[in-house]
Amino acid sequence: MAQTITSERPLPPTPDNDAACSCEIIDFFRVKDIVNQRIRFQLPLSYSDPSNDARISVVVNITQKYDESLHKVGDIYSTVILPESTKLICYIQGGPGFPCGVPLSNSAYTKTLLDRGYQILYLDQRGTGLSTPIEAATFEHLLPKKQGETSDSYTKRQLEFILNFRADSIVEDYEVIRKALDVDQWSLLGQSYGGFTSFTYVSKYPSSLKEVLVTGGVPPINFLPDDVYKATYARTAERNVHYYNKYPEDKQRVRNILNYLDANKVTLPNGGNLSVERFQQIGLSFGAQGGTDNIHQLVTKFDYDLKLFGFPTLQILTAVQNESSFDSNVIYALFQEAIYMDGNNPSAKHSDWSADRLRLQAEPNFTYNKDSKDAVFFTGEMVYKSMFDDFVELKKFKELAYALHSNNNWSKLYDTQVLYETKVPIVSATYVYDQYVDFDLTRQVKQQVFRNNGNLKQFITSEFFHNGVRADPEKVLGSLFALLDCEID
Repeated sequence: MAQTITSERPLPPTPDNDAACSCEIIDFFRVKDIVNQRIRFQLPLSYSDPSNDARISVVVNITQKYDESLHKVGDIYSTVILPESTKLICYIQGGPGFPCGVPLSNSAYTKTLLDRGYQILYLDQRGTGLSTPIEAATFEHLLPKKQGETSDSYTKRQLEFILNFRADSIVEDYEVIRKALDVDQWSLLGQSYGGFTSFTYVSKYPSSLKEVLVTGGVPPINFLPDDVYKATYARTAERNVHYYNKYPEDKQRVRNILNYLDANKVTLPNGGNLSVERFQQIGLSFGAQGGTDNIHQLVTKFDYDLKLFGFPTLQILTAVQNESSFDSNVIYALFQEAIYMDGNNPSAKHSDWSADRLRLQAEPNFTYNKDSKDAVFFTGEMVYKSMFDDFVELKKFKELAYALHSNNNWSKLYDTQVLYETKVPIVSATYVYDQYVDFDLTRQVKQQVFRNNGNLKQFITSEFFHNGVRADPEKVLGSLFALLDCEID
């Protein structure tokens, strides 16, 4: 028998705001043996300021196996339909600042979860996808500059606004939605930054959770951005050494490309600037399966164009432009260091462009020197000041970016005592060669926060990189479920 929830149903009061919210179903469709139902919630912008009555849209997609007895009942656009024995798991997307894709086939980790009897809730985190997306035009629409307002005053208001899009607010969104769906407890699967958010969830609302699965996403609790980037620069240097050992001819090819970019102003198809630093940033791909080979293809094509024509073709410029998603996912750039700033950590004052500051200290090869003959290293998941000049959309957020890196008033993300004492089972896939979430820092968190009490069980593997759950969901998730079932240690 179906559990039904009617559209436009008033939702429970939010934790810090008595105003009720509402929901509406905005889409429903079937693709072969799965159905997707998208629901839009009107939720508070701020959960911490009762005087702020602003609302934003937050959209979730619930994916289920098609069941004729359930999914032909009533008006599917006025009712959220879940099985009587609901078994919901929330897939929490990585990022920060990325939406969840809607499954269009019963495949990958969607199939793995559905086959285990789950219904899956995919949430577009606030500021992404259909959830009041943040980009330059929408930001100006949501927060227009007042007549006569100074730039400093406007930047301060922008900072106050954007700080409502951190993990603690995302968790509050989940809680309101859980209550609206009348679900006592649900499970979490957090990928990368989604794992960070899952730990925030456990810290705030452990009684709402049955179990937590994390893939490449144990947060560096009580560590600062400098600690993170010292570690990830070392991992990225290792990936560069591997790359040049595999493709030794690319040492000169990369230098040819950077010499050209240093001597010429190169404009990308969308109007962005392809600087030396921006080209180095394609090293972000090292963190995923096949990333090394993908970069080799880009380097080969770019160098070939230079030799054939004396300039890069539109095709290769488009390919390089599409390697990064900072223009279309600005929160990713704005919050890259902010995600490590936890108000519970007294040392978390301001990030002060950590990746930029540590670049030279980490390894001189990360900095281009036209007179050197050494290999030039690609960088990784780091954000630099130059990006807010090179990327078209990011230019419009430059003042806000500097304000974020100077901010010293951060919301609280993790409660280490709750994490230590929780009875919520937490299992994690931890990747030895993870370029983004350092293996050694993860191990230190397990020792320092959980103090080896068994509350965090790990599937440790060197077979996968950061995207292991996408590369082989059956193996990665199967290993995590085995840990939950106490089948392996």
